[in-house]
Amino acid sequence: MGEIIAKWLIGIEILLFLAAVIAVIFLVFRRIKIKKKETFEKRDN
Repeated sequence: MGEIIAKWLIGIEILLFLAAVIAVIFLVFRRIKIKKKETFEKRDN
């Protein structure tokens, strides 16, 4: 019984880790796309 619970927990952790990695990659690509659209005048330096 304990082994089954441990395997489930490891599986859930792996899924959460993969979801986090995918979310980071998605946000990075979205940020790059937004940056490409940005004009020089829009930047506030």
